[in-house]
Amino acid sequence: MKKVFIFLAFVSLLNANINIKNAWQKVLHVNQGLKASQAEVDYAKELKNATDYLYLPEISVSGSYTRLEKEIAIEDEINLGATSIPLHLPLQDQDVFMSSLSVLWPIYTGGRIDATSDIYAAKEKEAEAKQHMQKDKTFLKLIKVYYGVVMSEELLNTRLEAQHALELHFNNAKKLKEQGQIANIELLNAQVKLDSARIQTTKAHHKHEITKLALKDMLGSKDLPTSHLFIDSNLEDEKKYEQQMLSNYAGLDVIKSKKVQVDSHIVIEKAAFKPTFFAFGNYLLYKDDSPIMDMTPNWMAGIGVKFNILSREGKSEKLSAAKLMKNRLAHTLNQAQNDLSLLVEKTYKEMLQYKIEYKALDSSLALARENLRLRELAFKEGLATSVDVVDAQMFLTGAKTKRLNAIYNYVQKISQLAVLSGDSELFFKLEQTSMEIK
Repeated sequence: MKKVFIFLAFVSLLNANINIKNAWQKVLHVNQGLKASQAEVDYAKELKNATDYLYLPEISVSGSYTRLEKEIAIEDEINLGATSIPLHLPLQDQDVFMSSLSVLWPIYTGGRIDATSDIYAAKEKEAEAKQHMQKDKTFLKLIKVYYGVVMSEELLNTRLEAQHALELHFNNAKKLKEQGQIANIELLNAQVKLDSARIQTTKAHHKHEITKLALKDMLGSKDLPTSHLFIDSNLEDEKKYEQQMLSNYAGLDVIKSKKVQVDSHIVIEKAAFKPTFFAFGNYLLYKDDSPIMDMTPNWMAGIGVKFNILSREGKSEKLSAAKLMKNRLAHTLNQAQNDLSLLVEKTYKEMLQYKIEYKALDSSLALARENLRLRELAFKEGLATSVDVVDAQMFLTGAKTKRLNAIYNYVQKISQLAVLSGDSELFFKLEQTSMEIK
């Protein structure tokens, strides 16, 4: 048994150690899903930046070559008494070359430009909120996996202790059998329970190895946990976490950003019923050397207006659809806030329940230890059977396991409450100021 503990300690020394906060920083650095969500944010940011150019004029250079059916010329005759002289005055060749610089600058668009800019700004915030949600999802997974390694190691140690105790019991039973103090069935029972304990220890060892593989996958390294399970006594009132959720939870920010987008779409649809004013200008950069081109002005500028009297876009229907979507999102937001408020309340109460359960099991653990001690003494005196001793050992192992499950679930609820509050740092603050469970 001693060799097993020495081996586990040696394996731990071969791996680097990492606390939960540093583990989270490492995950932020290596997780590919978070990198993908950051790329989405960067993409949305660039699209938002592109809308700044909507306020600038559109300037373009164009060139053209035109082939006319025939040259443009003035055909006439000059009469000189009895004689007439034909007159041919060319104005433009058949080949026409031209290039120009054009400027078009929207002056009033009914709010389309501002609304478009607002849409892409809201899309950027939506991407950031979704990135936050991806971080929250990854954070909860890390807490589950990281403390899963901590718990599985404690469970393995509990199984090893139980196995060691049953090995001692089996050896005692063997000596008592040799002395003729107990029947052979007592020894067989001790052997069966010892074999069962060894199987449970093997299962616990395999589970511990699996949880370590999951942590390795998340961290990209073989780092092992140094942080312990903990129990907190500095929690705020439930209502405070609910208020923080309403202000900070990323899922609500996604809905709010979509609502801004719909409001901007309504502005755009209303703009379809308004005229558009624009300034324009054109400057000839090159023109043919011909009389017609000589008479053509080099530049022109002006102000124009456009108003669609009839279009095929279904302006009224699109506006109605946008308003319906606005109402739908308003209902969705209200429902989400109600559901999340209930979830905060449920999570908070479950967390308190696991805390109460953990503390209540202290008496069970003390009872289990004393009961085992008395059963072992009674067995040596021939006043208790092997079954009594094994049952007492199993009761002690069960009490330890229940306490571990309670404190593990408690830590999970703390992490969920932190995420619902919109601040994963809350978890680390509580972890640092809480009592460690070793």
